[in-house]
Amino acid sequence: MGMTGLMAGMAVGQAGLSIAGGYAQKREAEYNAALLRQQSGMVGEQQKLEAMRYDRAIRRAEGQTVARTAASGLELSGSPMAIMIDTITQMELDKAIGQYNLEVQKTYIHGQARQTQMAGRRAVQAGYTGAFSSLLQGGKQFLDAPAFTGKATIPKERSYPAWTAKYR
Repeated sequence: MGMTGLMAGMAVGQAGLSIAGGYAQKREAEYNAALLRQQSGMVGEQQKLEAMRYDRAIRRAEGQTVARTAASGLELSGSPMAIMIDTITQMELDKAIGQYNLEVQKTYIHGQARQTQMAGRRAVQAGYTGAFSSLLQGGKQFLDAPAFTGKATIPKERSYPAWTAKYR
């Protein structure tokens, strides 16, 4: 195997490594995307827990307002009712803001997962592009070799010292 064969073999090997590297990056991206989707699911669970916590706090505030009003001998109308409605409204607004923020966070994480997955696909495409480029470059080097360009030098007959003529 001559130098040109070695160059061709190296080009094929480099192409294979380029493709394998692309697939390795894709596997890593798929794993990272799965982790991000799992994290997004955890944010969804956090949303549910926070909603339950707010609902419990609202019911508690409503119950305390009714109990305090009844304990003081007043009816649940007028100012006590207005205070209770205002408190519940504020708590519902806080709940809605918290839910919105968690939804934004979940959507952002989902977007990151999609981007990570797309990066893996692009890595495979880049691997194939690199492989094609390596093969083209190897083919060019192979065809530029002296044996193909006509620039090969044919070894001339060696000139030996005169005293070695009898041994030839």
